[in-house]
Amino acid sequence: MTDSEYVLNLADARAVQLSVGGGKGAFLARLSAAGLPVPAGFVIATAAYQRFVGDNGLEASLFAALQSADASEPATLEDASRAIGRLIAGARMPGAVSDAVRRAYGDLGGGELPVAVRSSATAEDLPGMSFAGQQETYLNIRGEEGLLQSVQRCWASLWTARAIGYRLRMGVDQHSVSIAVVVQTMVPAEVAGVLFTANPITGDGTELIIDASYGLGEGVVSGRVTPDRLVLDRSSLGVKEIVLGAKDVAVLPSEQQGTVTAAVPDARRREPALSERAARELAELAIRVESEFGGVPQDLEWAVADGRCWLLQARPMTGLPPASLEDVRWESPIPGTKWVRRQVAENMPEPLSPLFEELYLEQGMKLAMEKDAEMLGYTDLVVDAGVPWYTTVNGYAYLFGSSSINWRGLARSLPTLLGGKPIRETFRRGIPYWRDEVLPAHLSTVERWKRLDLATAPDDRLLDGVRQLSRSEGVYWGSATLALAAAKNSDLALDRFLSIAVPRSGLRSALFLRGFPSKALEAEAELQAIAEQIRGEEDLREVVSSTAAQRLLDALQASAGGNVSVARLHSYLDRYGHQVYNLDFAEPTQAENPMPVLLSLKLQVQRPGTDVKARQARIVGEREYLVEKTARSLDPLRRRLFLKILHWAQGLAPYREDALFYIGSAWPALRRLALELGRRLADAGSLAMPDDVFYLRTGELQAAGEARAAGRARPDLATLASERHQLREARKRLQPPAAVPPTAKMKFGPFDISFAETQKRNVAEGPTLRGFSVSPGRVTAPASVILSPTDFDKMVPGTILVCPTTNPAWTPLFAQASGLVTDIGGVAAHGSIVAREYGIPAVMGTGSATRRIVSGRMVTVDGDAGSVTLV
Repeated sequence: MTDSEYVLNLADARAVQLSVGGGKGAFLARLSAAGLPVPAGFVIATAAYQRFVGDNGLEASLFAALQSADASEPATLEDASRAIGRLIAGARMPGAVSDAVRRAYGDLGGGELPVAVRSSATAEDLPGMSFAGQQETYLNIRGEEGLLQSVQRCWASLWTARAIGYRLRMGVDQHSVSIAVVVQTMVPAEVAGVLFTANPITGDGTELIIDASYGLGEGVVSGRVTPDRLVLDRSSLGVKEIVLGAKDVAVLPSEQQGTVTAAVPDARRREPALSERAARELAELAIRVESEFGGVPQDLEWAVADGRCWLLQARPMTGLPPASLEDVRWESPIPGTKWVRRQVAENMPEPLSPLFEELYLEQGMKLAMEKDAEMLGYTDLVVDAGVPWYTTVNGYAYLFGSSSINWRGLARSLPTLLGGKPIRETFRRGIPYWRDEVLPAHLSTVERWKRLDLATAPDDRLLDGVRQLSRSEGVYWGSATLALAAAKNSDLALDRFLSIAVPRSGLRSALFLRGFPSKALEAEAELQAIAEQIRGEEDLREVVSSTAAQRLLDALQASAGGNVSVARLHSYLDRYGHQVYNLDFAEPTQAENPMPVLLSLKLQVQRPGTDVKARQARIVGEREYLVEKTARSLDPLRRRLFLKILHWAQGLAPYREDALFYIGSAWPALRRLALELGRRLADAGSLAMPDDVFYLRTGELQAAGEARAAGRARPDLATLASERHQLREARKRLQPPAAVPPTAKMKFGPFDISFAETQKRNVAEGPTLRGFSVSPGRVTAPASVILSPTDFDKMVPGTILVCPTTNPAWTPLFAQASGLVTDIGGVAAHGSIVAREYGIPAVMGTGSATRRIVSGRMVTVDGDAGSVTLV
């Protein structure tokens, strides 16, 4: 082959072919050909990588390493990536390729000319699959040897754990991918960032969004810096809004290879990094790029140097929200009934996937309620009358809130009710039932299905596993609610006693129910130990400090001595990674998306906080001092009553976090089975991608399996699943009311039990939001609004975490928060328990905090009064 087959100038027409220049290279070549300001450079074509693999005989070993890779088990992805990385690092670049690269570098300027070296895979920057951040970029590379090493490292980045996992989840054939490398002269950026030609949050095409900060754009792209955000009007290109970011550091070229991070002076942090003139010029360029690519909204990386704007990268925007749904009504699915968002619905903040709705909400919850009632012995009290306990309204989960009474059953059970037996039985039998019967059986079921051999299991066996794990998880939730109810009622009883016995003291039950051992604290202590080990090794400390969280595992794996830290992180995720961000099993678990863990690890390495054991010892000391002080202030009768209620509440309180810890423990095994079935159906043409398996119901999946067995495709089912997937994404932008109809109160027969709701009904305006006081204290700080796991990298340490709700997998974010505010949740919710243990004020159940508060807004959280004030 000739040089021109291995290395192409960006102006070469062949470079715009995806199979030659990869996604990034093809886009940049097209921008260059259109006369847009793109830095000069060349593309090392996919043929060079293929020659490298062929000459070194890597293909068989490379794909053998992928055989055990499983997208639902991060450790298998790391093992595959590590094995392939060793193969590539130990191989030699063919002389014909290295010579061609040297000559192209010389033509560009050679010597010590600084260049940017960017990976450009053939399966990236595509509509629907951006692969953004999956492969590597190396900045400020100087000299031939540095360039050649960076090229080989880019080739290796085709096989990072996150890239392998992403392709598996998206149904991309690993054998079909290849990689090119783009080499361009470095732009000595004074200001850089990203630009979206549509609002990535709302999907609004009339707005352009620019994120800008000082120095190289790597600081913005990697999440190391909180940039300024500018909102521009498309028609006028005028700036509608500027929100200044912290911009506390800038990524700059080092004097040798690579980059360094430098502090930004305080005065510059308070100024916009980008002028309005430059913003307008970038917007004009962006609209030209969008037009060049047929009007498809674009995600651009840009830089400004010496007053000139440069385009560094372009890709189609993926994951844009669908158009807003029109005329959405929150009406009862069954006329005359009332529904509320509480109990298990608190753990389902988003609309449900169809498979989860069927197997868990409809079937699993029904079974759970039956099992609980049977164990407690009061099945006659409530009439089903064909009405389910749970349903969905516009995709969101709701609990039946207007139960009808079986009056004959009530009459038979009246002596039992008057004697308080159901309540006593809940406390006496509920916890042993959960802890000693259901939990061991549930974990045994999970282990059995984890051992299933995917390679030999037929389709119907995979689906049967999904069914059984859903039922087991549902029954577990039902049993856990008994432990949660016991703890919650004792908490409320203590709080009520304090309000009566010492009404003006400001004492709340939360102050007496802190400092107990929990799985959350065990996890925090283990992560602190990993951070301490990293801090003790200078090279690893630098890697963690300078690497974005989403790339941290790969960076540690590639570092000398980093294997120990990676192994410890995998051990952590094996133990705690089943925890969920959302109870819907269509969403990845913490092990699959460990972003909050990695963010917390980075923070603890850079700014170690109080040791968890020392913090707990302090909290225990404060608690015991308060117990003694309160007891001394009471007369003998009230003192005895206080100590009795306190003993009861403190004995039950730890069960709340223990019960919540195992929620979702079946999902890693279930997702492994479901995604394998999805992969098979996608290969057969009955799904567009493996993840769409969650958007068909079991009867439809059985039909797809039967068609696969007969060698046929069911494209109609693929279309149906895709449509449902899109509908769910559109529904995510809705704000479900606390009750349906929105004015309904929760009733049990003639009794109003709306006190058990988990959302306050706040007015739409005004500076103060009311919620549930769940963790005492008062703090004023900026807010970080985190709507979902995709926003975790936007959490700024020291701010107030504002989110729809929290689940166990969110816990690592608490180490960064100075306070907590949620839309949904009450005194027994996960967030209230953990906030107490972290000693941060918390107000939950405001109903609308995420709509009323924007990131960066100063707010005051008063955990004693249950209020949130916009300062």
